Amino acid sequence: MDESTSPSGMLPPELSPAAVNVYRRALEEGEFRFEAAVAASGLPHDQVVECRDALLACQLLQPSSENPGTLVPVNPELAIARLAEPIESTIRSYRQAMESTRERLLQLMPAYLGRTASGSASGGLEIITEAAEVQLLVNHAVDTCSKEWLSVQPGGARDPIALQQALPRDLEAVHRGVRVRSLYQHTTRTQLSIRSYVSAMAEAGAQIRTADQLAERMFIFDRELAFIPRRSQPGQPPGAVVVREPVLISFLCTLFDQFWANAMPFITDGPGYQNVSSELRVALLGLLAQGLKDEVVAKRLGMSVRTCRRHIASIMQELGAESRFEAGVKAAQMGLLTSSELE
Repeated sequence: MDESTSPSGMLPPELSPAAVNVYRRALEEGEFRFEAAVAASGLPHDQVVECRDALLACQLLQPSSENPGTLVPVNPELAIARLAEPIESTIRSYRQAMESTRERLLQLMPAYLGRTASGSASGGLEIITEAAEVQLLVNHAVDTCSKEWLSVQPGGARDPIALQQALPRDLEAVHRGVRVRSLYQHTTRTQLSIRSYVSAMAEAGAQIRTADQLAERMFIFDRELAFIPRRSQPGQPPGAVVVREPVLISFLCTLFDQFWANAMPFITDGPGYQNVSSELRVALLGLLAQGLKDEVVAKRLGMSVRTCRRHIASIMQELGAESRFEAGVKAAQMGLLTSSELE
């Protein structure tokens, strides 16, 4: 794509304050008068010429239908429509070309799906080793899914920049009628950037819930395509397994529905841990009772080790326990490992 056909090459120049003043003068007089513009603005002739040419390029001046030699000011909304028409036409042509290319290339999918990255038949499984390629495929799936998008995203804090970049694409999916259901962990409720993301998605119609613990990251599109993590050895790059096998897809959907049934709606118009503090505390007590290390407990609950230790210290003090394991055992003996005891 060269500069003349790219969107940036089709955009008009930015209007300077002087050009804006010339336009306002033309509105007052009903037409653009060169000498009047020079006198009113105090600008040299060549700069007024530049202002006139910029206004013409922006479609804010046009020849009068009654007197073609006279330039008259144009409604900015009409100017926008005229400027947008060739750009939108170019976008439509690119979309048509991309769709035609997509159809041609997808004819090769049956041959490709018969082999994995290792070269052996896999029955509907494909291994992707490059993280950037995984993200590209997920983005494409979001753009092309038509019915349903299910996601499980364990862990705590999210990258605010990544959330901001993903929001327009995710909202577009909701707006075109895709049923979006997403699962996060309770600890994401305190992050301002994700609360803002969830608020925008929920307002558009997406359903978002949180749970104390979740399994692996997972995306399912139209109950036909799924992405799950690739279990890599230490030192190997991260990746994903792309699943298209119907039986496995059905199993993953059932797993999602079980998580969904036990999760709680993400409410953004209250304190971060609103309605989930008891459930989060029960989960923490249960993990302590298992004798797990702080790092493991923090990872399971999607919080930092420092935050986890602060919660543990508070619980130990409350229970009069001298160790984490003792705190978990005492909690079990006192019947504190059910959320009803904490309400």
